[in-house]
Amino acid sequence: MIEIRLYGQLRSLVSGSKADEDTILMCRHKPGETFEAFLRRLDLEPDIIGDCFINGVVAKPSDVITDGDRVGLFPFNMALIDGGMHLKFHPHRRRR
Repeated sequence: MIEIRLYGQLRSLVSGSKADEDTILMCRHKPGETFEAFLRRLDLEPDIIGDCFINGVVAKPSDVITDGDRVGLFPFNMALIDGGMHLKFHPHRRRR
């Protein structure tokens, strides 16, 4: 299983979620699935996704998700505590 933690406007994917509580989804693991394919499976458009992490490390589209991973998903319009600018414009983050 994959633990998915949702933040900001992405919390709306879970009915009844509250801003002052953790919003966590559990998702079945698919062997060999990349982070990019994982987002497609969740039906999330790349344009709404911002800084994301797999086990606390910035996720790249080509990263393979393994069973037991913890994924944190932040919307693109939500800055991290430090502003996140180095992550948002990191060459592995935004592909245009």
